[in-house]
Amino acid sequence: MALEIIPSLDLLHGQVVRLVQGDPQRRIVYDVDPLEQALRWAEAGARWLHVVHLDGAFGASGGSTPWIARLARETPLAVQLGGGLRTLEDLARAFDLGIRRAVVGTMAARDPAAFEAALARFGPDRLVLAVEVRRGQLAVAGWQETAGDPLAFAQGWAARGVQWVLYTNVERDGTLAGPDLEGAARMACTAGVRVLLSGGMGSLAHLTEVRRRAFPGLAGVILGRALHERRFTLREALAHLQEMEDHAAAAVDPTG
Repeated sequence: MALEIIPSLDLLHGQVVRLVQGDPQRRIVYDVDPLEQALRWAEAGARWLHVVHLDGAFGASGGSTPWIARLARETPLAVQLGGGLRTLEDLARAFDLGIRRAVVGTMAARDPAAFEAALARFGPDRLVLAVEVRRGQLAVAGWQETAGDPLAFAQGWAARGVQWVLYTNVERDGTLAGPDLEGAARMACTAGVRVLLSGGMGSLAHLTEVRRRAFPGLAGVILGRALHERRFTLREALAHLQEMEDHAAAAVDPTG
């Protein structure tokens, strides 16, 4: 399976922001129109867009919902949405907006019966289990509470049909210091799921390391702050990944 590169928009009060280590007091605000940015990424070659509804993650309704609807309906990108999706009604409203996949963490930890009902109603292809780790513990409720062992959490839900996991080391998130490949690999190996890796991607060198150490089950990488701050462009990331894929293919079949 080819590695998917997925750009990310974190929305709070209708603005594009980035939290450092999940801390709402340490947020960077970017002067960018969400729709225009998403369309630029689509033009550069993106197929998916990861959107975090921070208003919802922190327990508030918010001015970001209209943007989410526009991103789903006015771009060619498949939108994956997380943040505040804690009931079946929340999920139904999100899918009605036109999103393709929903990322769920707190519901699965705090109301497993509801999440099991969601899997039955919407199907495992449309639901991604958020496994967000802080100091070795599962972080939920906008990263403000802990809920036990992340590996056991993922493994338990994989046994009940979950196919996708979004893995984030919160202590790396927004830092540009590099992703937690070891933690993500343990997650994929233990739970037998497809993993989307989030948090810490800050350079093309990090992307090189992810590709070099890719493990079975690694399906995609989420890019946020590095793109907003122009550490590299999405087009450069996609070209860099393609070059690595071409070199790997040539090494396997040097006559090809």
